[in-house]
Amino acid sequence: MKGYILLLFLVFFSCEKQEKSQNSKVTEKPATTKNSQKSTPNFLETTDWFKYYKEKNPAFSAEKFTIQQTSPLSYGETSVKILNEKGFNEIYAPFFIFNESKDHYLDIDSYHWIISPDGYAGFEADQQIVLVDVKKKEAKQIAFYGPSFRIEDAVWKGDSVAVLLGNSYEKVPFKVEFNFPKNQVKNYQYSDTLKFDVPYSEVRLEKRAIKIN
Repeated sequence: MKGYILLLFLVFFSCEKQEKSQNSKVTEKPATTKNSQKSTPNFLETTDWFKYYKEKNPAFSAEKFTIQQTSPLSYGETSVKILNEKGFNEIYAPFFIFNESKDHYLDIDSYHWIISPDGYAGFEADQQIVLVDVKKKEAKQIAFYGPSFRIEDAVWKGDSVAVLLGNSYEKVPFKVEFNFPKNQVKNYQYSDTLKFDVPYSEVRLEKRAIKIN
């Protein structure tokens, strides 16, 4: 009789242990699934340009940019002075946008504005976007915009892909992606207009003590 009771106890203990083990596996599975579903933010959402307009337009979304055109990259001549060149104005240096290796940078400012005698920024109607090869000490125009469009900032995706971030006179933002190894340019436009009083282009300059009228 004692042997029978002992057998029942062992069977019960074995079943209970197995049930706990199965429950433990069940509780661990959702945690693994949850971690695997974490998404990486779109690179655009990490830029100060995007964050500025997002604060004023909560519905502003990186996913609402749609591609409008893909074309070959075209280089042009430029007269802007490059870093460390004789006659270069040091006021532009803090605004240069370098790639990860620091061997290339984008200049979206030198052609576009100068400091007037009264200490305020004076703007040209047009804007030239320049790519500078630091090692070769070469500068090339990669884009040119009239008064209806403005490149407000730029970012690099690694060493060889640059993205211009812009806005239009109608407050319709856009971005332009330059893939230099592929010699390719992709133009994207936002699907709506934004609401703001001060454009990010002015905020960007004022952050570095450039006065705007």
